Amino acid sequence: MFLSGKGKAAHLIVGQKGEEAAKRLFLNMGCTFLAKDVRMPGGEMDLVFRDGKTLVFIEVKSRRIKKKEDAAFVHPSDALHPKQKRRIYRASHQYMREIGNPALPYRYDLVEVLFLAGKGLYMMKHHKGAFGSRNFSPFSSGTSYGSSGMKEEFPLYF
Repeated sequence: MFLSGKGKAAHLIVGQKGEEAAKRLFLNMGCTFLAKDVRMPGGEMDLVFRDGKTLVFIEVKSRRIKKKEDAAFVHPSDALHPKQKRRIYRASHQYMREIGNPALPYRYDLVEVLFLAGKGLYMMKHHKGAFGSRNFSPFSSGTSYGSSGMKEEFPLYF
């Protein structure tokens, strides 16, 4: 395993840089930053933002590619497994309990980040509501789960 000069494994550095890039993306979209690397009993979340009145729990998946052509074959989202989603759900529900269970809509977004070796950030894709959401409305039953129609991809190439 390759270690950087600071003693961190290379994949951890790539992950940290991916989270920083995703944080900048959400800040540039006008969202309000709430928390990073939230650890709760039974789970964890990379980022928490507020998008208007909606709480957004964000999972960031980052990978490094050697050449631009590899981007078509590398999908960081493939590493988001059901077991990890359950940990994120548990952590988000605990987080909401700790902030007083606000009756706010919330969603789970996924951000894929690719870094080009020796060049830095190459591409980001934001999948809004990628693995669930819940809306509160006086005109509905209060629940709306799923990502149908919610997936938005914003590929950014550098």
